[in-house]
Amino acid sequence: MNKNIERPIAALTMFTKLPLWKIFPNISGESYRHVVTWWPFAGWITGVFCGGLYLLLSLRLPSFPSAFLAIGGRLLLSGGYHEDGLADFFDGFGGGTSKEKILTIMKDSHIGTYGVIALIIFIGTFVSLMSSLPPYIGALMIICADPWSKFCSGRMLSFLEYARKDATAKNLAAYPRPTAPDTCIALCFAAIPIILTCIYLSQLVIPVICGVIVSCITTAFLLIFMKKKIGGYTGDCCGAVYLIAELAFCLFFTISYQ
Repeated sequence: MNKNIERPIAALTMFTKLPLWKIFPNISGESYRHVVTWWPFAGWITGVFCGGLYLLLSLRLPSFPSAFLAIGGRLLLSGGYHEDGLADFFDGFGGGTSKEKILTIMKDSHIGTYGVIALIIFIGTFVSLMSSLPPYIGALMIICADPWSKFCSGRMLSFLEYARKDATAKNLAAYPRPTAPDTCIALCFAAIPIILTCIYLSQLVIPVICGVIVSCITTAFLLIFMKKKIGGYTGDCCGAVYLIAELAFCLFFTISYQ
């Protein structure tokens, strides 16, 4: 199978619960090593699913439960992969005082106090932001924010080294540094929903630009923080940075829209 077909399938297999592995059982390990390039493409699936479900539910339910169920639906579609990373990230950096301690805590499969608090704040804030907007605006916001924030998080592979030795990694997830074509592919998939949204509704240009800028700044701050604390990134860091950048995007999108 051509690598440009195999790699996006590998990304969907890894970042969603879609049973594509049953249809394509012979995806190579090398393709899985390049899934971060196609992560924003997976964001199309999860973002459109979440936004579409929110619109559908809001036809019969109030905004808050519609947003809550839509976020829950996306979590089920993704398997909670990124939320697990967010919890481990906060447990590690919240409870660790050294690089070794932080990495040890993040490797632990049990969730701690910091992780629980982070998930509650993230989900509560995300649902509140979505439900504060008209349903079609909230849907477009998540369709833009999901792939763009995954693109932002994926940039850590360009600037940071993998923090663990492979022998201590959960899943040997030391991805290769993206090439220029890899970055262009990821940027295209991240930017297309944003461009189409701005063309469709010119009133969203300022909110979208604000979301893009703040998510980039948030990502840069987190990369500097991780570099200082653990000298690189882990798989948990990828998921955590994506969700934090997405929340920053949605927060400033909402502020700018109001």
